Order: sequence, then structure tokens, then C-alpha cells
Amino acid sequence: MRAAGHQVVAAAPDVDGTALMKAYYMMNGGETAAMFQAFAAQTGKQATAADMELITWVIYQAGLHTSAADYSLSLGAWDRAAEAYSHFHESYDLLLSPTTAKTAPRIDAVLQSPAIVAKMQHAAELAPQEQQELIWDLFEPSLEYSPFTQQANLTGAPAISLPTAISPEGLPLGIQFTAAKGREDQLLRIGYWFEQQGLLKMLPASLKEKI
Repeated sequence: MRAAGHQVVAAAPDVDGTALMKAYYMMNGGETAAMFQAFAAQTGKQATAADMELITWVIYQAGLHTSAADYSLSLGAWDRAAEAYSHFHESYDLLLSPTTAKTAPRIDAVLQSPAIVAKMQHAAELAPQEQQELIWDLFEPSLEYSPFTQQANLTGAPAISLPTAISPEGLPLGIQFTAAKGREDQLLRIGYWFEQQGLLKMLPASLKEKI
């Protein structure tokens, strides 16, 4: 990119990614509890652990203890992150990062340890803070694979993912560009430039069939 005249420097928005994700989990718990309470009002049946995946049950139980204040504070964290991205793009057109930190895990990969699963099965018995800590612990392994894309989702920033590499195992890897709100045109231009330069690495048909 530098050879093509782009100025590339090391910089990032002033965002605490860990705190932002914890705020997301807090909000998601409240929304999940609201969803199942609406379900109960419509059907006359309270949802139980048998009605859903275990992860959903854990989030639901945590959401039952999410206060309106906690919910509002979590949304405030999103707003502050969006503001940080806005300030960043006052100085930089695009933010470049990997799309993922690793190749995708197998679809049958187990990302929760037996100890975490055991705690999940007793989520309803945990204190509210313990429930939030459990949610972080059960999702943390997946964040090791994909820690980059969530910030664009939570701040509302437009982004584009480009397939720019194939691992030795034949799995796709890529990069992500994030732009200021309303500047999707910059993303389309940079994507087109990568395409014209032959920098996009598409999986051969034979590999797609294996995957």
C-alpha cells in the first residue's frame, strides 16, 4: 500500500475492547431476558433450560439480574466507543486490522472447558457478578479467534473484509478496513483497488468442496 502512495502508520481508536465487550454481554443479557419474558406473556409458559442452548440459558439468567442502570451504562459504553472512532477518523481515512486472529476453528471444536460447562449448568444459582464473569469466561476462547470485527458492529462503523491470504491448511484469512460513518465509498474504493491489484486470494473450487 505504501508503494501505491498510501500513508500507513500505526494508530488505533482509544477504545478499551475488553470493557466494550463486557458492556455488550450486559446488554445482551437484558435483551435476552426481555425476549423470554415476552415469550412467557404470549404463551403462558416460562422458558426453561430445556427450551434453549446452554449458552442462551446462561445469558438469560444473567439478564434477569441486569438493572435498568446497568443496561443504560452498557449502551453508554457503546456511545463512547463510537465517539472514539469518530475522533480517530478525523485524522485517518481508514483503520486496517486483520479480520480474524486465527483461521476458523472446526465446526465441532469445543471452546468451553468441562469446568466452564459445569458452572453453566448451575448458572441460575450464581450471584449476578459471578454470572457476568461466567459469560466472559465462556466467550473468551472465541474472542481469541475473532477479536477485531466486533468494534465495528458495536460502534456502527462501516467496514469491509477482504480475503487476502490462504493458510497452509487451505483456510481463508483476510484483512478488515473500517471507515467513518457514511464513508462506505472509501471502503468500496479500497476493495476495488485490492481486486485490481490481484491481491484478493480466493479459495480454489477443490478446497471449497473440502471445507
